[in-house]
Amino acid sequence: GWMSTTAVQAEEAASQARAAAAAYEAVLAASVPPPLIAANQMQVSQLQATNVLGQNTPLIAQLEAQYGEYWAQDAAAMYSYAGQSASASKVTPFQKAPQVTNPSGQAAQSAAVSTATANSTSTNTTKALQSLAQPASSSTTATKAATTAASTTSTDPLSEIWFLL
Repeated sequence: GWMSTTAVQAEEAASQARAAAAAYEAVLAASVPPPLIAANQMQVSQLQATNVLGQNTPLIAQLEAQYGEYWAQDAAAMYSYAGQSASASKVTPFQKAPQVTNPSGQAAQSAAVSTATANSTSTNTTKALQSLAQPASSSTTATKAATTAASTTSTDPLSEIWFLL
């Protein structure tokens, strides 16, 4: 099914990513290090600056030939990398996942929530009206309990000291 196909595609993508990384590491190893190129160019500049009578011309020519070899080596490495990375970056697009949900599910859920809210509101309204319709006997019982609790509290002045600490 879709899951198996996607797993195979993911393995292929991982293999291609490893190939791309290997191609990068190979071009990095095959390229001339930039500090070596910079040192070559700095030597050429120094020799040219002190080449008043042409005494440094053979060394300058040798260093420029070496620089040309660096250039050729780097160009060959980059062309190789371009080919390897192009083949490694050809990824097969993943298939779209199959529809596993009911397309009308969200509308059905919204309708269910609306119904539940309406039922809850009507139930709460009915309960509130019933409590208002009951005689005041429950409220007088609550008043008597509050009065009894207030009269049994301590009137000792030292009992209030705890509030000051």
